[in-house]
Amino acid sequence: MKPDPDYLKQLLTTFQSAPNPTTDIQELKDAGLPFDDPRFEFHMMQLKDDGFVECAGERPITDQTGIGLSKSADGHLEWSVIPLRLTATGNKFAEVMGNNEVLRTLKKGLVGASISVMYDVAIAKFKTELAKHTGLQL
Repeated sequence: MKPDPDYLKQLLTTFQSAPNPTTDIQELKDAGLPFDDPRFEFHMMQLKDDGFVECAGERPITDQTGIGLSKSADGHLEWSVIPLRLTATGNKFAEVMGNNEVLRTLKKGLVGASISVMYDVAIAKFKTELAKHTGLQL
């Protein structure tokens, strides 16, 4: 499976628009991101691996991933409802993913790229767009 820019934007935006500083898999599910979707597992693991999402409280002893996911030897998944949050970098990523030009660039040339590469390109494109519209060079 490869990262999907549209799904990634939806996931990050849902985290960022949560009514509290943390959210959980049940709130994400209620917002249209069911945790039994393989895309959810994949993107959440990638976001956690790259430091964009983290647990914001105590983790159950069975949590093998740091985000409430446990996987048995036969492939059975079990999610625990624990508080999750976007890190500061995750919030920055969510912010730039809200820019239509950034998303268009990722969808046009980077479908299947790693999330960390998407982040780097998204930040660079956002800075370029900002400079173009404001004259500020960042």
